Amino acid sequence: MPLAIAGLAPWLLAQQDDGWRLRDVRTIRDDVFTAEQADGNPLYWLANLLHATTQQEVVTREVWLHRGDRVTAHEREEIERNLRAMGLFGAVHGELLPVGEGEADLVLHTRDRFSLTASASVARVGGVDRLSFRLSDSNLLGTGKALVAASNRTDDDRTAWLRYHDPQLFGSRLTLSARTGNTDEGDFTDLELQRPFRRLDDPHAFGVRVVSEDEDIDRHRAGERVAEVPTRQRMARLYGALGNGPREQRTTWGLDLRLHRHDYEPAFGVAAAQTRVPGDTDEVEFGPYFAIDWRPEFQRVRGLDAIDFDEDLPIGAHLGLRLAARHRNEAGRDAAIQPVVGFDARFATNPAPATWLTFAGFAQARTEDRLLAGWHAGAALHGFWQGLTAQTWAASLTGDIVGERQDLQAQVTLGEDSGLRGYPAREFTGSRRVRLNLEDRIDTGVQILSVHLGLAAFADVGWVHGAEERLSLDQAWRGVGCGLRLGSSHLFGNRVLRLDVAWPLDERDRDDYGVSVSFSVGQVFAFFGNADTLERDF
Repeated sequence: MPLAIAGLAPWLLAQQDDGWRLRDVRTIRDDVFTAEQADGNPLYWLANLLHATTQQEVVTREVWLHRGDRVTAHEREEIERNLRAMGLFGAVHGELLPVGEGEADLVLHTRDRFSLTASASVARVGGVDRLSFRLSDSNLLGTGKALVAASNRTDDDRTAWLRYHDPQLFGSRLTLSARTGNTDEGDFTDLELQRPFRRLDDPHAFGVRVVSEDEDIDRHRAGERVAEVPTRQRMARLYGALGNGPREQRTTWGLDLRLHRHDYEPAFGVAAAQTRVPGDTDEVEFGPYFAIDWRPEFQRVRGLDAIDFDEDLPIGAHLGLRLAARHRNEAGRDAAIQPVVGFDARFATNPAPATWLTFAGFAQARTEDRLLAGWHAGAALHGFWQGLTAQTWAASLTGDIVGERQDLQAQVTLGEDSGLRGYPAREFTGSRRVRLNLEDRIDTGVQILSVHLGLAAFADVGWVHGAEERLSLDQAWRGVGCGLRLGSSHLFGNRVLRLDVAWPLDERDRDDYGVSVSFSVGQVFAFFGNADTLERDF
């Protein structure tokens, strides 16, 4: 008998892995608060009244399976992850209910988060005051579409914009994002239509993006704007990719075409004479890219970055490579063909219970006449440990380096707006930087209505190399502090509101930095992300 059972074991496991034949997809959709919660609380009742529950079609469109298809627990979990990633829900849970004869129903339970925002706020980050007005609905009438109207003012900038986002354009798998507005420097428009990879074994993706923008590119020194370069940018990008291989290990091949037009005006400001401004430039860049993704596991964790929201942590590795030829034609210079190479890599592991480590790195460079013409590289190492009750110990070590011999020179900055709390925004600028953040994130267990209260203690250290300011990587800039964290899956979804009080420990020349207070949305660093003011496009 034991031998017979042992012989049947592989067959039983195979039946379980093979899943069930899908009979139906059903949804159970809750408002922001349940009817029982709303009956006992006028504020919860009002939140439900002002919010339209997500329509059934929005949920079922994220299910790529049809009746009669085989469905497994892995696919159910992926559908859950995809729904959470939409940002519409405070909680998502799926289950497969066997109904006999090898069939099962996929039942998806969703609870919305409050999507309507009408606010006027004052924020202060790194000594920069920001006045914001915002009216938005991220789940317009329960359709999953987002419409945002906003205006931001700082000490010397003004921005007003309108944004529309449709993740299921005309009920399809196309995504449309459109943003238009104006600043003190001029108007801007950003339009993107794409069909992204929507599931792990999706066979193809493609997209097109068009950007038109007038802006002043700023140069900073000691937190002050010392030069501005009026710039008009026109950009178009067209890309497509094919994916193949099993769900746990996918390879991607794609082609990428980019068109850029940069028109520059002379720099102005106290450091205008030291600011190199290139001539008007046209660029055409074309080439293939390749990626391999190994994702053997996804882990659902709570309390890592958000307080009461389930996060999906991808365990595994990613490696991407892009090769291109760039035709660069700058006024006053000979046109040239420049080789471009870039790569990015990510790795995440769970080496011990309640412990996670991640690594992310990227590099991109182009050459002309066998000499480097421009480069940008960076790396980040993160660690998280939840070995103590209601606490997460978190650490982040990051580094960046930039260089440019032809286009407008980029800067890396360091200050309260980019993760060095206690120092003014953009206080340190240069071409290289390193940043270390240590945090103890504590869930107090205190809940006021639906808002959970968290605490944090932190220490930040930064190093910057900047020739203009005689900054050296030998000099460390240190800050310590504590703060509040507010989380509510009902109201904020996976976001956390952060209020920090920081004390700088070092002085610069004759500057005596004082205690700083900052309020913003989101952690300084997360599982695979960092607060940063320097964007990259790989």
